[in-house]
Formats: sequence, C-alpha cells, structure tokens
Amino acid sequence: MFSLGQDRFERLYVVFVFFVIVTSLTATVNYFLFIAAFLARYKLHYCYKIYYWQHFITSLSNLYERMSSKSIVKFCIICGICIAFVILNVTVIRKINLNYLFQMLSHNALSWSVSQDYDLDNWTCSQNNTLTQAAKFRQLFSKDSGWSACYANVYHLKLYLADLNVSHQRKKLFFDVGANKGYTIATWLSTWKPKMGFNPKNLYDYLSQVLKIDDCGACLDCKEKTETNLQRNNYLDTTVEIYAFEPMKSTYDVLLQVRTQFNISKLYIYQLAISNTTGIAAVAKCRVGAESCGLTSVGHVPSKEAVFQIQTMTLDDFVEQKKIKQKIDLLKIDTEGADPLVLQGADKLLSQEKIRMLIFENHGIGAWKTTSLLTVIKSLSNKGFICYMLGKTGIARLTDCWSSVYDVKYWSNVLCVHRREKRLRDLLDLLLITKM
Repeated sequence: MFSLGQDRFERLYVVFVFFVIVTSLTATVNYFLFIAAFLARYKLHYCYKIYYWQHFITSLSNLYERMSSKSIVKFCIICGICIAFVILNVTVIRKINLNYLFQMLSHNALSWSVSQDYDLDNWTCSQNNTLTQAAKFRQLFSKDSGWSACYANVYHLKLYLADLNVSHQRKKLFFDVGANKGYTIATWLSTWKPKMGFNPKNLYDYLSQVLKIDDCGACLDCKEKTETNLQRNNYLDTTVEIYAFEPMKSTYDVLLQVRTQFNISKLYIYQLAISNTTGIAAVAKCRVGAESCGLTSVGHVPSKEAVFQIQTMTLDDFVEQKKIKQKIDLLKIDTEGADPLVLQGADKLLSQEKIRMLIFENHGIGAWKTTSLLTVIKSLSNKGFICYMLGKTGIARLTDCWSSVYDVKYWSNVLCVHRREKRLRDLLDLLLITKM
C-alpha cells in the first residue's frame, strides 16, 4: 500500500524536481521550434544548406502561415511560460544536491510501497549467529561488568550520519527524560549545533566553578569527546529542539541556570516525573545533581522526610497537551528504575511510529524488579523496533537474537531503532560486537 508517511516531504521533493526538469526540456524544445518557425517566416533560413533541414523549416513556415493571430498570441504565451520554467529550472538545479536526490531514490524506493508488516528488516539471527554473539557478550561482560553501564556515544553520530543530505531531517526533536545536570543535552548540542559552543566540558566548568557542583557525571560525562572530523567535514545546519524532564527541584533549577548561561533558547525544561500515569507520585529526595533517585518502588514506603510529591505525566499525554506533531528523533530515558513505566506511558507514540530511536536503562531496581528485559524487547518489537544492548566497544542485537546472558539485573543500557529507519539501522549494524 502506498503511503506518504514520514517521507512525504522527500517524495514531493523528488516529484517537484522531475516536474521542473521535464517541463524545462519541453519548454526548451518548444522555444527552439518557435524560433525555427520565426526564421522560416522571414526567409532567414538561407544559412541551412541541407535539403531535408530546409524542407523541415519550410514545413514549419507553412504551419506558421496557417496560424491565426489569436493562435500566435496563445503560442507566444505558452512559450513565455516555458521560458519562465527554464529560468526556474536553472535556479532550482543550483540548489539541488544531486547526490541527495539519487540517495533518496536508492534508499527510499522500497519504503514507497511498504505495508504495516515491517518487512524491512531482512537480517535475522541464525542459531549460530545467536550463539556467537552471546559468547562474545559473555566474554566482554566477564572482563568488565560495567561494559553496558557506561557506553560509547557513537550511536548519536550514526544518527547524524543517517540524516546527512536529507532535507526534511534539518529540524531535530530530542526528549531527555531524567535530564539531571544536562550532560546528555550538552553532547547532543555539541554534535548538531557545534557553533553554539556548548559541550560537556564547558558545562562542567560552569557547574564546578560557578554553581560549585563538582560532578563530572557517573560515567565521566564531562570528558565526553564532542566535535569530530565527521562534523567538521559534514556540517549539518539544523534546528534543534529539546524537551528535558527533571523531577528534582534543586537539579531542575540548575538546568534553568544552564539554559540561561548558554542561551539555549530551544531547550524546554519541565519539573515532571514521566511515568505510565498522569497524576501525583512520590519521589525519593536527593542532593542536587545526584543520579540515584527516582520514583519510589511499589511496596516500599520510605519516611515522609525522604520523599516529596511530584506531578507525573505520560509522554503520550504530554505530547498531546503540547500539540507536538513532529516525530521525536531521539528519546533518552534514565529514571533510576522507572524506565519500563515511561515506555508504557509512550505506548501511543511508539505504536504510531512517532519515535525514531530511543535509549533506556535496564536495571534491577524499581519497576525492573517485576519486569523482565525480554518482555520489554518483545513489546517494542511488536511496535516495529529493533533493540540492541549498548556497550563501550560495540552493540549486541537483542531483537530476534535473544539469549539468557542478556538478562542482567544490573545497570546496562538498551538502544532501539524503528525498522523503517533503514539507513540508520545499516549504520548501527556496523557496530555489532561480532563485526568489531
């Protein structure tokens, strides 16, 4: 079934380009035919010595003689319109990235006729693939139990690469659920808006020197490498909007000060706890910038002094309330054990393909005590997502390649990308630990 879907602008762009080219060719032919007839009309074809060409000009002249004045006027108007299209074509061709045009035709031809069955993922794990990857993961995990806790941030560079030369991807929308001090936001902006001068190192300098918060992040986020040769050589001029959610009042206030200090106009910050319900919930109290507090666990009722009440909201409700129509390019979830609840509250967004890529934390605390990672992976697969375990030296595919070795009740991170994002999936597959 043909569906414009997310590629509507892309397809209209292709149709428009070919319309202009075909119209311009037609205009050019008509224009020269008109000139030829004009020359024949005034006997100015003496310079053509070939008999058959003279015969052709004479035939055109006879046709011109038979045309009424009204027909000649109409013909001139048509030629004038054609000439205007030729001029338009010259202007458009100067703006067209032909590489982009051909990339669209090659990369998206399949997606123009796909149905809802997600038959875009042609690669599946054989039993041998599954066993090989599981053995490799077990080896990596045995050497470093935190292999997936603090992962390499190359995933966002793959998203950057996948969107190069794709005009409708010039506006990015990111959601950071559990934004904390803003190191993830700094990494995103240093990638997509490097000229802004906001990066993890600058953020740390401001936090430590001005706000007296000497905290580099649990994974030494302040040392995260930012701009690379990739961005310098392939600068993508984008508009970036970020929605950040942080329930802790003291940390929320820090984010507000960071936004003001670095003049990040399109950073929207909310003191909300994103969950699977919209209402009120209890959140454990933490010192400013701490990364270990979240919604209180079911059945665990700490003292009143250790918690505070916070408004909760589902992502589905938030997006509907704010009337956000654009797709979310990247959703990051880090809620200290409430990640399964956040995913439940984003059911509509996930089912309707409103999220391209997401990252969440797998753990043994909070909602993860009663939720298995496999259950979450299967639910996301039913919504069209392929998921991977993120790590320091690569990724391990979980969807259709499951092994019990991945069921770690320990701090780890999972990345999921929609099956329709073929360019992005192809780039991510280069990071598989079986290929590293």
